[in-house]
Amino acid sequence: MLPWRSVLENVRLPLEIRTSSPSKTAHYSPVELLELVGLQGRQNAMPHELSGGMRQRVAIARALVCKPDIILMDEPFGALDEITRDKLNGEVLRIWQETGATIIFVTHSISEAVRLGERVLVLRANPGRIERIVDIDLPRRATADDCESQTFMTYVSMLRRLLETC
Repeated sequence: MLPWRSVLENVRLPLEIRTSSPSKTAHYSPVELLELVGLQGRQNAMPHELSGGMRQRVAIARALVCKPDIILMDEPFGALDEITRDKLNGEVLRIWQETGATIIFVTHSISEAVRLGERVLVLRANPGRIERIVDIDLPRRATADDCESQTFMTYVSMLRRLLETC
């Protein structure tokens, strides 16, 4: 986030710098996106007034404003505490369902990959190549209880064993 811009101004930034005409390109309303990510009423806040989780929500809204077909999220919650991270994982699932955008989510957390992924790509360390693709057959609105289910834990164990052999 640009520290001298408000939350709303940070979300609007991609609309201001894109090269195509705003009137000809579909986009979401920045105000509606702030509602979508749970930041209604915080439009005028400055970045230093937000928690880490709130700043991540602003980044998600900014990424969505131009209605992308694909979003790359590279370790977006790595610096957050576990409770905030779990909450934002649920938000990512909700936003994915509401927008229909494809999200490529990079994580080192096995349980996060199982909770969020329809398909998990396990990569070899050196060189970085795909070792295996694992289809995940779980409900996409996994709750904390779902993450403790036997099926969930089976996926986590299998992926851990795969990673240990890579």
